[in-house]
Amino acid sequence: MAAVPVTINGVAYPKNKKDPPFPVTIVGYAWLTGVAPAHPIVIPPGTPENPIVLPPDDAHPEHPIVLPEPPVEVPPDIPSDPSIVKPPPPEGGWGWSPEYGWGYFPGSGGAGPKGRAR
Repeated sequence: MAAVPVTINGVAYPKNKKDPPFPVTIVGYAWLTGVAPAHPIVIPPGTPENPIVLPPDDAHPEHPIVLPEPPVEVPPDIPSDPSIVKPPPPEGGWGWSPEYGWGYFPGSGGAGPKGRAR
């Protein structure tokens, strides 16, 4: 059985809930029951109906996330009076907040929650 030494630093919380928690360090071994380094992985033999085809050595999966292109618009210059609020246009665009600065807000029909399909 394969075992590795482990050290765990933590806090013990007594079950009686009357005593306060206290720091502990646990030193010992951890293992997975039934797993040993001497057990090789056995690949069953292939058959003509079900051949075993291994991937090439240089194969890798494609990245599953496709990121959208960033907006081509850049934020405008800071307003002459940065204490005023400039809301974004209804069709979407840049809006100014004195607290947060410029923010891009998509118009209606863009990103956001959609209604439930009927």
